[in-house]
Amino acid sequence: MTTVMTHNRGVHEMGPAVIALGVFDGVHVGHQTLVSDTITIARERGCASCVLTFDRDPDQVITPDRAAPQLTSLEDKTALLRSLGPDAILIVPFDDWLASLSPDDFCIDVLLDASEPVACVVGFDFRFGAKAAGDAATLAALGALHGFDVVTHPLVRIDDAPVTSTRIRGLVSSGDVAEAAVLLGRHHLLRGVVVHGTGLGRTMGTPTANLDMEARFALPAAGVYSGWATIKAGRFPAAISVGVPPMFPDATCTLEAHLIGFSGDLYDSPISLEFVDRVRDQRTFPSTEELSAAITADISAIAAQLGA
Repeated sequence: MTTVMTHNRGVHEMGPAVIALGVFDGVHVGHQTLVSDTITIARERGCASCVLTFDRDPDQVITPDRAAPQLTSLEDKTALLRSLGPDAILIVPFDDWLASLSPDDFCIDVLLDASEPVACVVGFDFRFGAKAAGDAATLAALGALHGFDVVTHPLVRIDDAPVTSTRIRGLVSSGDVAEAAVLLGRHHLLRGVVVHGTGLGRTMGTPTANLDMEARFALPAAGVYSGWATIKAGRFPAAISVGVPPMFPDATCTLEAHLIGFSGDLYDSPISLEFVDRVRDQRTFPSTEELSAAITADISAIAAQLGA
C-alpha cells in the first residue's frame, strides 16, 4: 500500500529510500518505467521506494503567464503514481521560496530535509534549482558529497522520439489524441462540472453536458472526438465537441459531450472525459438540419467505434 504524504519544512517524512524525482505531469510511459525501476532498485537495496514530486508545475509559480497546459491534476497524478506501487509518494508544495533555492540548497533544504536518500532516480533531462541551474550531473556531485547515489534514467522512445510531457501536450493541442494515448499509456482525460449551456443540443435531439473546467489543463484542438464520459451513474461512450461551434459563435462553452445511452439531469455534477480519437473538424453546415444530420452520423460512428 502506498503512503501519500505532503512535506512540511523541518519534518523528516522518509527514512532510507530510493527516490524518484520529477514533476511527472501526465505520468506517461516514460515516467511509469522510471518509477518501476525505482521500485526495483529499492528492493535490491533493501529500503523503501518513494516518488518525490510537486503539488504543481514549477512554471505555474516561476513563469505563470507562460506555464504549459497540464496533462493531469494533482489528484489524478497522485492516483496514477499510486497505481504503480511505490511505498510512498512525497508531495512537496512548490512556492516562491522553493523556486529561489539553488541546487545545493534544494538538496539540503528539501531532499535531505524530507528524507534519507539511498539513491535518487531521475530522467536524463532532469533539471532542478533556481533557473534550472542543476542537472543530473549536479545531483550526482551532491550525492557524492551527502552520501547517496544517482541513477540517470534514459528517456523512453516511441517512434524514434523520446516520450516527454512536452511532446504529449503538442499531440493533444493538435488533436492527435490517439497518438497521445500511446505515449500516455491511457486516454487523455479532463475533469469538470456540468453547467448550463444554450440548450441547442437538446432542441436538435442530442442533449449535451457542458463542462466548466480550469483553463490550466490541456484541451485538445477544436473538433469532434470519440471518447468516454464517466459520471456517478457509470461510464458511457460519448461524442465530444471541443471549441465554439462555427454556426453558434455566441456559445459560451468550449467543451461539451453527448453521452450515448444516457438520459437524465447532470447539472452541477462532476464528469470526466477520456479522448479516444478525433472524428472531424468543427465546420459550418448550410442549415441546422444538415448540422443535426451530421451530429447524428457522428454519434452513430462513435457508437460503432466504441462498441456501444
